Amino acid sequence: MKIFALCCLVLFALPGTAAAEWQFTPFVGLTFRGSTSIADIETVDDKPASERVHKHFGGAVSFLGGGILGVETIFNWTPGFFQQEDLGLVETSRSIALMGNLVVTAPRRLTEYSLRPFISGGFGLLKPFVRQSPVGGTEALPVVDLNLFGYNIGGGAVGFFSQRTGVRFDLRYYSTVRPTDEGGVTIEDRVRLRYMTASIGVVFRR
Repeated sequence: MKIFALCCLVLFALPGTAAAEWQFTPFVGLTFRGSTSIADIETVDDKPASERVHKHFGGAVSFLGGGILGVETIFNWTPGFFQQEDLGLVETSRSIALMGNLVVTAPRRLTEYSLRPFISGGFGLLKPFVRQSPVGGTEALPVVDLNLFGYNIGGGAVGFFSQRTGVRFDLRYYSTVRPTDEGGVTIEDRVRLRYMTASIGVVFRR
């Protein structure tokens, strides 16, 4: 949140904010290319659940000026991140990301009637959660409920059908900043988590 507040101060200090706009974007998509050292007991064909493709949903709130800079908060929820279909070893799992980003985008005067490309990145929270099924048939593992310092970087484009409504396409990479010590829940000495997301959402502009 400190990083997000700093981004806001930087943006407000720059010219072009008189033409600023808010964008609210609920989105859905796919999480893929996951990799983690957290114990991942649901495996099919030597491929852990976290490495498979999962559906996600979330949203972004963006504040953009008429120039090239903006800020955003982005939220991503991937249910079943540590689960395979019908295996039943894990009762429930998920991975949550909440990030504050700096946005660099094409000036609005050049893209008002076309797609407006952007890149964005920043820091925030990665929160994996895993609870093993009580009848899973494997050695009991502790409940995993971690708060990890992470970062994200990605980009995409926004295009509008009307003055108020449009669509956003987004491809993004999430990762822990560095492995952290967390005894009893990993297959390595340190906790690491990373994955990619591809999303599409409806944009509401104010």
